Amino acid sequence: MKKYEIEHIGITVTEPVEMANWYQDVLGFKIVFSGQDKEKGVAFLTDSSGKVMLEFGRVPNVSPLSDKTDHHLQLHIALKSEDPDEEAKYLVSKGATFIEKSPVTLPGDNLIVLRDPWGNTIQLSKRNSDK
Repeated sequence: MKKYEIEHIGITVTEPVEMANWYQDVLGFKIVFSGQDKEKGVAFLTDSSGKVMLEFGRVPNVSPLSDKTDHHLQLHIALKSEDPDEEAKYLVSKGATFIEKSPVTLPGDNLIVLRDPWGNTIQLSKRNSDK
């Protein structure tokens, strides 16, 4: 069996370039490419590991994913965090919205769920095994 690696995960959003800038400025992601016109746009970003990219895209006649989910945990971007409680306060000060401490955790885990300014779900994750 051939083994695959994730190249990128794509998410349809309303403002891909603006969103990519926020992820770069606030979360420390690196923009690899971005561009847009009146109808469409795309931005590719990597986290500090540089191994996986996120793609934020605006496509004509395709609704943003955040408009289609029924619950914030259906799809989320989980980020490792040394101190989810403090980092959540920081993200709220930068325009994110606090949702909840995650109701589903393993013993000793600390998971906090927020929405970025465009309504996409971010989860700050500190696992008991990260100690």
